[in-house]
Amino acid sequence: MLVFWFAFVSLRRALATPSLRLGHGRQFTIEDDRFVKDGAPFVLRSGSVHYSRVPRAYWRDRLLRVRALGLNAVTTYVPWNLHETEPNAFDFAGAKHVGAFLDEAKDAGLLAILRVGPYMCGEWEFGGFPAWLLRENATLRTYDPAYLSYVDRYWRQLLPQFRNRLYSAGGNVVVIQLENEFGDYGDCSKNENDARYMRHLYDLATQYLGTDVIYSTVSPARNLDKASPWRNDSRVLATVDGGLAGGYAADFALQKAFNAPGHSPKMWTELWTGWYTHWVDATAANKTAEEYGAGVAAMAREPNASFSLYMAHGGTSYGYWSGANDLAPGGPTFAADVTSYDYNAPVGEAGDHTVGADGGDTFAAIRDAIAAVYGAPPDEPPAVPKRTYGAVALAEAAKLLDHVDALATCAETLPSGGAWPSMEDLGQNYGFLLYSQATPSPSPQTLAFDEESLHDRVHVFVDGELSGVPRFRPDCGASCAVDVPGGSDLRLLVENMGRINYGARAAERRDRKGLLKRVGDLDRVTCLPLDPAAVAGLPFRPLDGAATASPVFLRGVLTIDGAPADTYLDTRGLSKGIIWLNGRMLGRFWETAGPQHALYAPAPFLNSGKNDVIVLDLDGKQPPALQSRASQRWAS
Repeated sequence: MLVFWFAFVSLRRALATPSLRLGHGRQFTIEDDRFVKDGAPFVLRSGSVHYSRVPRAYWRDRLLRVRALGLNAVTTYVPWNLHETEPNAFDFAGAKHVGAFLDEAKDAGLLAILRVGPYMCGEWEFGGFPAWLLRENATLRTYDPAYLSYVDRYWRQLLPQFRNRLYSAGGNVVVIQLENEFGDYGDCSKNENDARYMRHLYDLATQYLGTDVIYSTVSPARNLDKASPWRNDSRVLATVDGGLAGGYAADFALQKAFNAPGHSPKMWTELWTGWYTHWVDATAANKTAEEYGAGVAAMAREPNASFSLYMAHGGTSYGYWSGANDLAPGGPTFAADVTSYDYNAPVGEAGDHTVGADGGDTFAAIRDAIAAVYGAPPDEPPAVPKRTYGAVALAEAAKLLDHVDALATCAETLPSGGAWPSMEDLGQNYGFLLYSQATPSPSPQTLAFDEESLHDRVHVFVDGELSGVPRFRPDCGASCAVDVPGGSDLRLLVENMGRINYGARAAERRDRKGLLKRVGDLDRVTCLPLDPAAVAGLPFRPLDGAATASPVFLRGVLTIDGAPADTYLDTRGLSKGIIWLNGRMLGRFWETAGPQHALYAPAPFLNSGKNDVIVLDLDGKQPPALQSRASQRWAS
């Protein structure tokens, strides 16, 4: 009887060990400074694809293109604000189903590196943080009980979705990354609350996912001590990131010196193949195909070096999801990211091969560099069809200032003293705020703005027409002013152009939106998030061609015969604003600043037959039509 008891206990212990569970027997571990997959040394060749930037119908296509580059894994961020836009209201359905994305990657033959945050950067609105966190009395990205209570609540919903998707459980997730480039903000080596914060994330993750998966951090090699409290601790692997180079040995040596002995497989979690682009940049960021090929070839030749291309496929920051960067010192404190996240990644925004600054094929350059070391990859899928549909006549119009009540979600009286409420204080996350006065001031006014109080761009309307040039936050510096005559109907429309995703301001709660201090004799604020249904429901009237310097909605129909194909809507003739397609916000445009001059309209967003197109032009431009085109238009 005693023999049977010991046998029973042994079986229970075996079943309780994830790597020994019946039906799996799969392991992805670290041994002798190597990744080991099911007992054999393994090199991770990954590439970043953000499910949040790709239509769900295209997930498989983009993942197969990643495979065709010669990669064996995909890396993705999980944006908190995509899944908890309002407190305690979670959404993981449809295009937000990160678990389904991982399953699609597994079916495509790819392992997965999962970057669960809570902070992500990624040129994504507020670095992935929900805007409503700015309403809370919480200090972000450190050990603050209020902040961590929200992280805990979110991860309770998020992390259990991955338990059965870990490699050891039959799935494809082999690495879970905690936080992101924390050493660029905090310092675990000197600030105990920062170290405690990171340890809290690890403890919480292991509570839901156990320890049968590799946990990691990432940082430039110079910041490893700042980014991770796990020096010489095998529980968490410190990895590095940085740009393309002729060699990587020095940074890998720093990584090895930091990690526990035998627990430092060379891992370059972000190999920056491309770069991001801001509005007002002269051109889109780019490198030569020769640089791409040489930099990736050097990494592929590095013995036993694992890496993840950032990005393999960039996609699009649809809606209000594009972020901004604080580049001080040495650059502007606010630089808003364009809608396209093409990133000049080898797989472009619409699934095509991108072209380097030398005219070369960046996809081919990277594929060939990897193939020279690891052999020929699988074939690439057929090209995704693109079409030019011609002109989209804009036949109807509605002035924004004539329909404020129909678009408003709040209207509040401003305090006569003290700070004004921010957009977040008013319960609004994205869009615009309209400031007005109940009674016109009889005396002339000078409206003074500065970079700290104007977040982010203001149109000043006097008697319904634009007065002067709109003021943009980086251009104001210490001060910029607008003179307004007495007795005028004064209204100010302030645009939120995306919260800072990188830089101290992102976590220091210094990027609230709206007018953050008193300006003139304004006494009222109205919330205008521009909900697509509210915009579509406006009483549009036939376009009369009358010139206006007031924000105007324009409406047209794109008619498609047969199955839709990808296209782009060219913004030539417009100024600045937003385009909606069939009730879906394609993103922001800024034709007069560039360098992006068209918005991507993928086939899954289009219908066979009639497609509703609505444009908001903030300066009142009224071109007779938008042109559909088969490719993006960048400034050259």
